[in-house]
Formats: sequence, structure tokens, C-alpha cells
Amino acid sequence: MRFSYGRDINYAFIDVNEKIDKIMQNMPKEFNRPAIMKASSTDLPVFYLDVSIKDKTKQKIELLELSDLVTNIIRKRIEQLEEVAMVDISGRVFSQISITPDLEKLSTLHISVDEIGRTINSHNRGFGSIKVKDGQYQYNIILSNGLNQVEDIKNIYFNIHDHLIQLKDIAKVEMCEKDKSGLFMTNGKDGISMAIVKQADARMEDMSEKIDEVLEYFSERYPFIEIQKVRDQTGILRYAMSNLFQSLWWGALLAFLVMFLFLRDRRSPWLIGVSVPISLVISLLLFYLLGISINIISLSGLILGVGMMIDNSIIVIDNISQRISMGESLMEGVSKGTHEVIRPLIASVLTTCAVFLPLVYLSGISGALFYDQAMAVTIGLSASLLVSITLIPTLYLLIWRKKAKKSKLKKRSHPKIFSTTDLYEQGWHWVFKHRSAMFVSFLLLIGVALLLTRVLPKERFPVLNENEVVVKVDWNNQINIEENRRRVQEFIHYIKSEVNHSDCYVGVQQFFHHNDLELSENECAIYLQLKEGRDKNSIEKKISEYFSKNNTNASFSVSIPPSGFTQMFEGQEAPFIVYLESNSNQIGTHVDSLNQFVGYLNQQYPFANISPFASEPYVEISLIPELLALYHIDEYQLQKRLKGSLKSNQVDLLKGASFIPIVVGENRRSMEQILKKVTIINKNQVEILVSTFLRIKHTKNFKTYYGSRDGLVFPIVFKSIGKNKIVPFSKEIEQKVHAKKQMNCTFGGSIIKAEGMIHELVVVLLIALSLLYFILAAQFESFTQPLIVLLEVPMDIAGALFLLWLGGDSINLMAMIGIVVMCGIIINDSILKIDTINQLRKQGKGVMEAIEVAGHRRLKPILMTSITTILALIPFLVGNDMGSILQRPLALVIIGGMTLGTFVSLYFVPLCYYFLYRNSKPTII
Repeated sequence: MRFSYGRDINYAFIDVNEKIDKIMQNMPKEFNRPAIMKASSTDLPVFYLDVSIKDKTKQKIELLELSDLVTNIIRKRIEQLEEVAMVDISGRVFSQISITPDLEKLSTLHISVDEIGRTINSHNRGFGSIKVKDGQYQYNIILSNGLNQVEDIKNIYFNIHDHLIQLKDIAKVEMCEKDKSGLFMTNGKDGISMAIVKQADARMEDMSEKIDEVLEYFSERYPFIEIQKVRDQTGILRYAMSNLFQSLWWGALLAFLVMFLFLRDRRSPWLIGVSVPISLVISLLLFYLLGISINIISLSGLILGVGMMIDNSIIVIDNISQRISMGESLMEGVSKGTHEVIRPLIASVLTTCAVFLPLVYLSGISGALFYDQAMAVTIGLSASLLVSITLIPTLYLLIWRKKAKKSKLKKRSHPKIFSTTDLYEQGWHWVFKHRSAMFVSFLLLIGVALLLTRVLPKERFPVLNENEVVVKVDWNNQINIEENRRRVQEFIHYIKSEVNHSDCYVGVQQFFHHNDLELSENECAIYLQLKEGRDKNSIEKKISEYFSKNNTNASFSVSIPPSGFTQMFEGQEAPFIVYLESNSNQIGTHVDSLNQFVGYLNQQYPFANISPFASEPYVEISLIPELLALYHIDEYQLQKRLKGSLKSNQVDLLKGASFIPIVVGENRRSMEQILKKVTIINKNQVEILVSTFLRIKHTKNFKTYYGSRDGLVFPIVFKSIGKNKIVPFSKEIEQKVHAKKQMNCTFGGSIIKAEGMIHELVVVLLIALSLLYFILAAQFESFTQPLIVLLEVPMDIAGALFLLWLGGDSINLMAMIGIVVMCGIIINDSILKIDTINQLRKQGKGVMEAIEVAGHRRLKPILMTSITTILALIPFLVGNDMGSILQRPLALVIIGGMTLGTFVSLYFVPLCYYFLYRNSKPTII
């Protein structure tokens, strides 16, 4: 059962147990109560250990001995580590003592199979102890008649017509492996799989290091076994974190180099270079105080914030430099230059935070997860603001104090490295010359954004390019475990050129805490580690070709192995699912009719690739009570006889160092042989065929049942919906369901959830824009000027979606968050520009003059802040780790939006300001 995020799992646990207790009152007495346990994404195995016997070893060891070694030594030693919560095991084999009677001898001697069981029970009793006083002493006398080894069982005596006969004379007694219902293979060899689950508060790196030490010891102590670590999430996490840290420093370095080129001063960039690490240190301190951990999401937020951290320092330093270059003293320039930008800087930080903070209120796990990112950016920006308005001016004053006189006398002249001013001025004059046409052209970008919104595919989360897949196969035949093994080996042989490593979970598994590997005997799950250059799509195509040629009845699925990420985000859900709801209680009769309906849908929508409902046949055997009474057959004895014939019957336990079951069974026969040849002796000692008293019915039913809040549902999974639009497609499917099946239906799947998530993010964006409007209205002291800034947002979204389209990505949660982030960043330039225009107008300048002067003053800061932010995100586009793949859509969106947004800030914002205030007169304050 999967609950909505936010549900208290402890109360849910109590509720489920209460419901189970209520239902148990109506169940048969022999029905075992289901075991209920709590699990979460933190209970997923951190990695697996594959234990097998080496091919070339002098010491002979069987799988039975390996099972004992793993269970009693290796497992217990690993569980002693304080970082390990538990070690879950599958693939073990167990011992049993098998007694196979010679039925002809039993018939001759008139001994029943049940009598063998009763005799073994009588010889395996312990009678406790008796205290006996002997003078001044007291003794404990233990009366024991137990069986301790296989020889004791073989030597049990039977008194047959005053003749003593031992059990070994009438039955075969041997120690052997217990019948398997499942097995585990690693790279084609039988082995044992150990799933390592860490403590919730343990560090992955510490646990991994300690287990490596333990494994090194076992490799030296037991050279005949091979232990291999696979599906290691600690390695993936370390790699992702390492790459993110590299992205952080590379982004900062690239931005640092850009400042050298723009500022053309060897001291100013070092000031900014100092501000970034100090801001990061303050941010990490606040992380610690607020209990936020360093993880992929929070670290990505810091990387995102690096570009914005630099922006604040650039603006302060550039404004101070402009003041000094205009003839003000060093102290006056530092003081006024800093004071002049404090309000717009605070407004910029508040607007960015206003965009980020609503992300926290996304529903479900999305909001909880991106709380870290929102807090990381907010903390980073707040720390950067504090550093830029306190430390940066102080350091500037100290460093330039000796140069103050030169700075006052004349503006520093430098050779022109970039002709950005000339290019900007040419572009500015051209735009204003064709201002009406350019204004309309900019507005057309809003239409481009709307078009791209409809064209781009929509997903819930970015697709991770994993080199690991899990293939789950249902053979859809009632095959035994050995046939299942044979088919799996054939499949592995076919696919071995594509993989480096394979783990095969065949049939029923023994894991206690591993619900994704709950398999029946005719199912298997195959983990494949792909070779370099292979991916999920390429391997899925080859697997599909194999099953279409060799096992057409089998149904299979290819998915990414479960991890913390896929568990939280349900990244493996099908694109579109139709849930049929039935009011009928005869659920078993729906199998054939529903599969016919699935065949009909496959004909109507060949692209959908819908798998039929998995079903399994079974034989229903019922007793004929009137014949039992007529022939004096005891019903209980008949059931035991039938059970003993079909399956070995445990009669007792051999109590030694461990408890080994003692089973009595006959040689394996087919169902037909059992029904034709197995007999039972009635009370009159007459031998009668068991089949005389049986009714046999062949039927089939669903292998798996699915429930929802409304009751039983039957999910029809569309693995693809082609190019269909979801709304008309859903209505069309609903009509076909009503016409063919007379059933109700609801819809689900990743596309439905993605659309819901996007609608929710649109609401978040509207809330963020509303907050922006009120903050800007307070900053500009105007209700109209904020509209200029907000009008820029849909234009910038056009650039964001265009780059997303060029990058071959989709609109997903990360892309939508990128749009929200981009909106908070890009408007900072426009805020500063409008604020500068307002200040110049207050000084008495006309509208056109104020726009032109403000454009020149803010040109360099706008270009530097845009380029540094873009360069800080470039490492995301070249990285191939989980963190980079997760953040790539976000980076594409921000880079595209920032690139177009820079031109919008440079040209559209002043153009819009001109149309709004062209008839206004300057106001001098």
C-alpha cells in the first residue's frame, strides 16, 4: 500500500492492522494473518553483495555449505556494523531429511505412510527432566528419546507381525536440499544475494568504507568464495556530488575570468573572487543551523546561486567605480555608490526569493524535495547581499586608498577590449528608430512561447540515462523452477554481448524487505549492467526482438533499478493507464473478456503496445461427501494422502545444531499419474483409487489484483500514446470502454500526473508574479512600472523554451522550476535599469536622455551578470552524472531565458518605458 506524501506512517500502520484484524474474523481458522511492516525510500538497499563459489578452487564447497557460511558468519559480521540496519538475503538453500517409502513393500506389510510419520514422532520426543533426591544430594535425570542425526532415523524399528524391521529397509532416507521455489544467479552461476540496508542516520561513505574492510577480510579468510559489490548507490552519489562540486568551482572560475575581461582591472575581480567563498561559508553555516544537509538538490541550488552571488558584488563595485570616475572622492564614491544600489539590490533579492519560496508549497514529495533548493538559493542570495553591501565596500576602500588621488583627477583609461558600448549604442538607435515595429516584434515573442508550450513534450521528471536496467519477465506458463532457470540462461546467453554483469532473480525470492522482487515460480527479474555506449532504449529493442522470436506468450518490462530517486518520483510509471472499475463480484470471470478487450484496443491503437492481463491456471479439487460416507473414507486422511502424493509432508524436525525438517513423500509423479494410481485404504482395509472421491475443475484467474479507494480496479497500461493529445484521447477511450464493457473508468499515468504538476506550477508562477508585482510597486512607488518588468517574463520564456526544444528535452518539473528561477533572475537587470532611469529623471533629465544615460551606466553590469550566471550553469550541460542530468533542463531554460532576456532588458524595457512616459516632464527632487 502506498500512501500520499505527508501521511503519518505510524497512524497508517495502526489503521491497516485494525482493518486486517477486522477482516480476520471472517476468514478460515487455518488462514494465517498477513504480516504488516513499514517501509520507506530510506529502507532501499544501498548496494548488493553477490556471493558465489569460485570456478577454480581447490576446496570443494556446495551451495548448501555456502548458505550456512553466508547466514551464520558473513551476514552476522556485517550486521554488527553500527551503520548497517539489516542484511536481507535471497538465494539460500536449506537442508531437509527426505524419506521416500517403497510403496510395494508398504502394501505387502500393510503399513500406511501415516504410520511412518507417527513412528518418527514417537522416537523424537523429549520428556523433560525429573529431580531425584539421593541422600544429601539431588540429581536432574533427563529422559531423552530424540533423534540427533540421519542414522538415528534410518535405524528406527517397526514391529510387523512380531518381526523387527528398520525404516531403512522399507524407505530411502537421505539428507538433501529442500525443494526450491526460487534461486539467484550471478553471471550465470548459482549464488546468494545480500541486500545491505543502512541506518537512517548513517553516512553512506562511512558504511561503504567499513564494509569494504570486512569484505577484504573475508576474501583472505575464505579464498574459495567470490564476493562482488553491485548496484552501488554510494558510488553514484559520490560521483554526482563530486561532479557538482566541480561544477561549482568551474562556474565560479569562468565567471571570474569574465570579470577580468569586462572590468579591465586586476583588483576588482579579486574583490568579487573573495565575496563568493565568503558567501558560501556563510551559506553553509546557515545550512548547519537550519538542519539542511548537503545533497544533490541543495548543492545544485548553491551552484545556481553562484552566478547571482557574483551579480550583487559586480553591481556594487561597478557603481562605486562610476562614482569615482565622475570626480567624487574615494570615501564619497564608496559611500554613495553603495547607498545608491542598496534599495534595488534588496528589491532584486526579495523578488528572486519571492519566486523561489512558493516552490516549497508544491504538493507532495516535489515540494518537500525542492524545499532544499529554494532555501539554498535564498540563503545564498541573502549571504551575498550582506557581503556585497558591507565587506565589498570596506575592502574596496582599503585597497584603493592609495590610488584615491589618481581616481579623483581623471577617469582611468583602458584600451578597448570589447566594442560592446558601440554595438549597444548602434542597436539602441536602430531600435528607437523603428520603435513601433520593434515593440510589436517583442510582443510576438509571447505567441512564440505559447506555441512552444503546445509543441514540446511533457513529462513529470527528466529521463535519467542509466547504464543499469531490470528486466521483469512473466512467462505466462505454469513452468517449474528448473524450466524457468533454463529459459533465463538462454536469455542471458543471447544478451551477454551487451552487458558487463547480470544478476538473475528466478522464481520466489527470500527477501524479507524487498517488495519489488515478489515473484512467482514462473516469473523472473534480471538485473543488467550495460556496457559503455548502451542505454535503456537500445537494450529494450534487442530484448523485444528476442521475446518476439522465442517466447511470444511472455510479457516483459524494462525499467531502471529502484533507487531513492525513482521511488520518490515514481519515474517508471507508464505514460497512460486506464483503470477499469467493476461492480461485479465474480472477478475471476473477467480474465478472458478483459483480454479480449485488450486485443481490441491493440487493434485500434497499434502504437499503444498494451500487454494482456497476467493470469494463471489452477486446478480446483473438491471432495464428493456422499462417496466418502459410502466407502467409509475419513476426509482428513484423504486430504493428507492427497497432500503427501502431491507434495512432501513434514512430519517432524531433527533437533541438532539447527532444526532440519523431516519430510515423508513419494516419488514425484505427474498430475495424471497421481489421479490414476494413488490409492487409499478405508476402515475396512479396502484399497480404493483416490480419484473416485474427487471432482476436478480446471480454471484460471488474475495473477495480481489491484485496489483503489473505490474498490477493485483493472489497469490497462498504454506504454505509448503516440502523438495523441491526452484530452481527446481520454474521451475516446472512455467511449470505447462504455460501449464494449459497460464499465466505469478513470485515468492515470505519468502524462496525467505531469499535466497536473504543470498546472500546479503555473499557479505557483502566478503567485510568484503577484508577489513580484507588489514588491516592485513598493520599490518604484508606482503601479504601472512593475508591469514593464512583468511583461518581460513571457518574452523570456520564449527563449527558455526555444533552447529546451533545441536541446531535445521536455517540459518537466525541473524545466518548470528553471522557468520560475529564470523569472526571478532576469528581472533583476530590469529593476536596476528602471531604478536608474527614475533617479536620473528625479535629477532633472528628460525621458529620452535618462533612458540613454541609464542604458550606458547599466550596460556593463547587465552583460556581466548575465554572462556570469550563464557560465556558472554551463557545467550542467556537459556533465553526465545524476545531478547534472537532473538539472540539465533547468540549466537549458535559464540559459535560454537569460540570453533572450538580456536583449529584452537592453532594448524592450527602455522602449516600453518610453511609450509609458514619453509625454511626461522631468521632476527635480
